[in-house]
Amino acid sequence: MPLISAHNLHKTYRLGRVSVPVLHGASLAVEESECIAILGASGSGKSTLLHLLGGLDRPDASGPNADIHFNSRSLRAMSQRELNNYRSTDVGFVFQFYHLLPELTVLQNVTIAAMVRWGRFAYLRRRAEIVNRAESLLDRFGLASRLRHRPVELSGGERQRVAIARALINEPRLLLADEPTGNLDQATGATILDAIMGLRREHKLTMVLVTHDPATAARADRILHIRDGIVINN
Repeated sequence: MPLISAHNLHKTYRLGRVSVPVLHGASLAVEESECIAILGASGSGKSTLLHLLGGLDRPDASGPNADIHFNSRSLRAMSQRELNNYRSTDVGFVFQFYHLLPELTVLQNVTIAAMVRWGRFAYLRRRAEIVNRAESLLDRFGLASRLRHRPVELSGGERQRVAIARALINEPRLLLADEPTGNLDQATGATILDAIMGLRREHKLTMVLVTHDPATAARADRILHIRDGIVINN
């Protein structure tokens, strides 16, 4: 049984009075520990699909039987509290533009994801364990000497490494990566991708990677294409 699956997803956005349809019945299934890449041109709906899989957005109700299931649980049937827990516990997100908080240090940017998951008081009880895990992840990414630095003091590649550590701090089962190397030069991007893939294999993570780059997609176990709002098997 797939760890995550989506069926007949539709999504249309409104820009003022204009409707912009993006997905037109997208479906996919990802087995546990599998890495799939979704390859498509800019504007094809890759990021929209990833946001729906991660519970950051909801699919339109217009698609018959449209739903997403994670570990046999329907995202559509989840309460807001259950959906929040899914996003903070089961899923890790890596974005193209990092989304680090500029006023926080590298270490704080990573541990804040654990604070969101556990809540302030439960986090404080687990703080030593969480900080140790964050420091271990950052050391793995060659950032042990940068724990007290702020994002503005880091290179783009270093910022992305911090973002990956943040995505992994809560030990998610599913990693969603949205063009994780798209904002980096080729050499730095390759290094970042090596790090992501190494940790994925080590922790047996299930991963969905969206990209417009065939070379990046080739690193996955399986490649899907998205065209005209529909996912097509390679």
